[in-house]
Formats: sequence, structure tokens, C-alpha cells
Amino acid sequence: MKKYLSIFLLLFLSTSCGKTNAEDIIEPKSIQDDSVITTIPSSDTTVEFDDSIEKYIFDIEKMSPLTGQYISQEEWLIRPRRVISFKVDNNITARPQSGIEKSDLTYEILVEGGMTRFLALYLDSKSNYVGPIRSARPTDPTLIKKFGSTLVVSGATAGLIPAIREMGVQVIEEQKPPSMVRITSRNAPHNLYADTELVRKVIDNKGYLFIQPGPDPIFKFGYDQTNWTSKASKITIKYSEETTVIWKLDGKLYNRFMKDSYSKVDAPEAHYSISQDGSETSILTAETVIVIQGVQYRDEATTLPSILTVGLGPLSIFNNGNMIRGTWRRSDIDHPFDLFDKDGDPINIPPSKQWIHVLPLGGIVTAEQ
Repeated sequence: MKKYLSIFLLLFLSTSCGKTNAEDIIEPKSIQDDSVITTIPSSDTTVEFDDSIEKYIFDIEKMSPLTGQYISQEEWLIRPRRVISFKVDNNITARPQSGIEKSDLTYEILVEGGMTRFLALYLDSKSNYVGPIRSARPTDPTLIKKFGSTLVVSGATAGLIPAIREMGVQVIEEQKPPSMVRITSRNAPHNLYADTELVRKVIDNKGYLFIQPGPDPIFKFGYDQTNWTSKASKITIKYSEETTVIWKLDGKLYNRFMKDSYSKVDAPEAHYSISQDGSETSILTAETVIVIQGVQYRDEATTLPSILTVGLGPLSIFNNGNMIRGTWRRSDIDHPFDLFDKDGDPINIPPSKQWIHVLPLGGIVTAEQ
């Protein structure tokens, strides 16, 4: 929406954001942002790829708009046509979470207290136990409206839910069992869990519209990563003094670790998900880690910390130990993100499951061998 671009311009002119200055938000042809620190040996070279790169054309009847990957015809015929987004808690008392390891796409967003929360998106995937589910924040609808997604939350600050609906984003709040349940082994408000498919039925019964045959991707996918560089097997993403996220490459996947001042532990800890019965745990992983940095501001209606996702800002992308830096641009929350490298050329995201960090300009991204 046009008002978001206006807000961006006003805040861009008036905001001072720690490590990143106004000079860091510049046109794609000339990128020099100090918020991204890259440690790469001097012998590092551009990644070598096969000369015959397969051309990629997105086809909604063959591919997922969330991952860009091919799905079988049988899967497409039975797939739900609606993207649903669950707001998942990341408070120390909410870990380990459940179900987000099965999502097609995950956003991580700054909230109050220097902490983060997640948006776990499902289309071709599902989980019978997602949570803990928490309340909405102003940045949420700006990230999921392009997908025509329904936002599933446990509530929000007064006035925020109506504002989100006015933006054209459908919202489902806490429902009765069995679609949502509050477990007794954890204390409220960190104990609300949901079954994605039962929540779908609730949404269908409400008659909410969805995009047919499906939404377009929010990024341009493709197999051409010839201008990426190597030596990015460890990624450190500092949201605030309270929260730092670390990704370490293991094979072709990045494993997630966290250093959280609230946990009173100095060393980073592996970040796990847990099954409903508590018998299985697995470390959270991502094939592609994307960091979008934007202006942080206080939402006028709620005073909650929020990040602008229209305008332009620094960009970092990591996949299979390789990386690229650049700039993202976006004119409206109904539009996709346009991504450019330091030469102003478009960036293609490798078809993959992504974890997208929405980071303040003052955040710091470090990549190293």
C-alpha cells in the first residue's frame, strides 16, 4: 500500500539505526552497507557452475510458490489452495517449538524486548501440532498478503486485528478444540497449539476467499547463481543485544543455534523442535537463509516495534555455503520483493526451503568459513 512507502520515506530521513546509516540504503548499482560484515579468505573466488544452466520458469501447476520447487502432479491435485501463516512464539519458555520444522517457509521478525517471533507458512506441507501460537504484530500482514494468506494468531494488542483485516488480510484467532488446544504442560500464554488441517477447515467454513489456482512467489527463483561467492559455512545474525541467531552448514543444510540473553547461557545453543508426545527432537534447519533489513519504527496505533518491508534495504542470501549481498526493493505489500546484486543485476533464489530473517537496519550479519 502507498502509505507504507510514505512511512518508509519519512522514517528513512529521520531514523538513526545503530550500525547502519542512511548511506547504507542506496540504489542497487552501488551497495556499501556496513551492517553486513563478510569474512572471506583472500583466495576466495566466484562459485563455479556448469555452463549450461537450466532455465527456470515458475509454473503454479508444477511448483510451490513458497519454495519454488517442483511438486508431483498427484500432490498438486490434492494440495490445498490456501496459504496459512501461524504466528509462533520464540520466548525462552516457548522452546522447543513444534511444527515449524514442517513449514514450507519461515519468517523471523523482531518483537519487543529484543526478542523474535516466527511466521510459519504452510501450503504443500502440514502439521498436526504447531506452536506455541502467539499474538500478531504489525509487520506480519506485510509479509503474507502477497500470498493471500490467512494469519492464525492467539490475539493481538487492541486495535491491531481490525487494522490487519482492513489491509485485506484474513485473521483467525484462538479456536476451540480440536483445531486448537491449550496444553497443561506449559504455562499460558505459551501453551496454544494447532492442527494445520483442522484450522483449514475452520477457515473454509468461514468462506474466506483464496487465490486460485495459487499465489505467485514473493521472490524470483532460478538456478543461476554464477555470481555468488563461496566460504559462507557459518552465519551470525544479531537482532539485538538480547538475540543472536547462528546458522552452521552441515552437508547442504544450515543448522540453527541461538544465543539469547534471557536463557542466561553464554554459549550459543542448538535450537530444536519437539514432537507432540515429547519423544522426538530435531534441530531446526534451512536450505536457504535470507536476511532482509529494513527501517525499524514504532507502530503508531500499538507502539510496538515494527520493520518496514516496503522501500529498499540491504540484503544477504546464503545457500549451500555460498552467499551473495545486495539490495531488496519493494513498492507495495501486494508486490513481490525485487532483489539486486552489487552490480544492479537481478538475484535468483535457489528453489529451496527458506528461512527469512526480517532484521532492523541496526542488525549485524556476519558470514565466515
